[in-house]
Amino acid sequence: MSKMNKLQRIHTPYIWVNPRACAACWKCIDNCPRDVIGKVGFLWHKHIVIRNADNCIGCKKCMKSCPSGVFSESMSNVVMKLLKRI
Repeated sequence: MSKMNKLQRIHTPYIWVNPRACAACWKCIDNCPRDVIGKVGFLWHKHIVIRNADNCIGCKKCMKSCPSGVFSESMSNVVMKLLKRI
């Protein structure tokens, strides 16, 4: 994996991730069809991280499967939905 900055590790074009809220259940990893999400699994430090942001297709299966509310929609998607209402 190439070096990534912190921002690239917490979002894709479709979702944002709050790794501090992650309970390390790994349901999002199991449900992601495109291998976008990876895990940090040290004994003292466990959470998810975005590994392949370019693979994300916006299916939001990760968001639907997460019991901890780690995921939220990307701001660009929220803005686009608001603009469609106008």
